[in-house]
Amino acid sequence: MRTSSIAIAGLALALAGGTAHAVVILNNGDTLNVGTLLAAGSDRQFIVGDKLFTVESFSNSAIIPPASSFSVIGFIAGGPGPSGLPNIGFDLVGPFGDGSPGDQVVHEWNLQYTVEILPAFAAQGYRITDNVLTFNGSSSGDGSFARVDETVFDFFGNTLLGNKSVFDIAGPPRQTRLQDSLFWGAPGYTKLEINKDIKMFAAHTSDTATASLIRQEFSQIPAPGAATLLGLAGLIASRRRR
Repeated sequence: MRTSSIAIAGLALALAGGTAHAVVILNNGDTLNVGTLLAAGSDRQFIVGDKLFTVESFSNSAIIPPASSFSVIGFIAGGPGPSGLPNIGFDLVGPFGDGSPGDQVVHEWNLQYTVEILPAFAAQGYRITDNVLTFNGSSSGDGSFARVDETVFDFFGNTLLGNKSVFDIAGPPRQTRLQDSLFWGAPGYTKLEINKDIKMFAAHTSDTATASLIRQEFSQIPAPGAATLLGLAGLIASRRRR
């Protein structure tokens, strides 16, 4: 028996109940505007599946475009990952690019956030064991590039776990890597801090450097069966009836 990603997301909502009034629950494909996420009074938090994401900062070096031009989309993979559970994360979508080609200025965005296993899932032994970075960046013209560089830390130990980079460098010679990953395996981590640096540079007026999607996904252990998840749901229902 396979538990659906929708069931997992719904269970996360029940387990998170009321911990933060402004936390947004995203099922697979649900969209949250970044401007809304960062608005005054917001907790800057959203939940996807068993994970809570907290945005610490989102900034860019260029005046354009505003945060409201970008969105976060919940991502829950359709099939099981290495652990037997679906990979979970989010897509950051919007008009990343060099808006003034040829001015010799690198257009740069920085996203810093934490990801943590929700307490009820952490108590069941869930731990983050890897993360994957993917984007659809492209560039044209000698000297142009589109890239995302990322550092990952264990939040509690403040220990660097590794670096990842995805890029399309026009060259010469052209270099392209659209996906990169880090794998730690057991025992894994309950909370990470991630710093993501996004850079777009079009060297000449006729050149391009763009991206519209940056995906972050995580897999986790253990791989509990559907019975375990249903048992948690039953526990919640029991508590509600009391």
